Amino acid sequence: MKDVKDYRDRELPLFVIANVLVFLIVHNLVSIAADDIPGSTKVLSEVFSSAIFSAVAYGFILMIECLFTSGLKEKLVYLFGIFSLPGCTIFSDIQKKNRDNRFSYQKLLERYPAIYKGLPTEEKIRKGYENEHWYAIYAKHRDVQMVRVSQRDSLLCRDVFISVLAMIGMYIVTCLSKLVSFNFQYFLFLVLMAVITNIGANRKAARFAYNVIAYDLNNPQKKEG
Repeated sequence: MKDVKDYRDRELPLFVIANVLVFLIVHNLVSIAADDIPGSTKVLSEVFSSAIFSAVAYGFILMIECLFTSGLKEKLVYLFGIFSLPGCTIFSDIQKKNRDNRFSYQKLLERYPAIYKGLPTEEKIRKGYENEHWYAIYAKHRDVQMVRVSQRDSLLCRDVFISVLAMIGMYIVTCLSKLVSFNFQYFLFLVLMAVITNIGANRKAARFAYNVIAYDLNNPQKKEG
């Protein structure tokens, strides 16, 4: 079975390198004119230089991204508490308003009555309680294909978002060092990428959490609690 983090060898490098190429083009570090002849020395030289620069830049971005612990990544994705890890609120969210048409709140209540019976009222304690019980359910199904795929998507989107933050940090440092001139349009592009990838990371994480519950409820098991 494939590792859920195999995206670090495939999609993530492609995403970063594509954004590095955008940086090179926007700052006129690579400029292939329309009248350049494919296969010419100039074109080959620029393609080779771009490939080398992209590889080096990816190495730096990967190095910076590796400095982020899982806990820090979680805080950044959920904006230091503005949003919550889906597993920390999933049972109370379903109780308030279930947005997943694959199961009902009543079915979840019948499957895990003890979870709702012991649901704390204090927010911080409740989040820990919900996440603990959600993780226990996840642990039973972690090797299920649907669960693994959604977990992979969630981790990919999380690391893409972190990589964009690393790019923003590197770009600010590069501009302050006067290695390149500040380009507002490119900076705005990075900020928009950060917003979009953050939304994507939050949605994929929620989908992962709900997939665990959906699979658990739709597979016959002994009722607990």
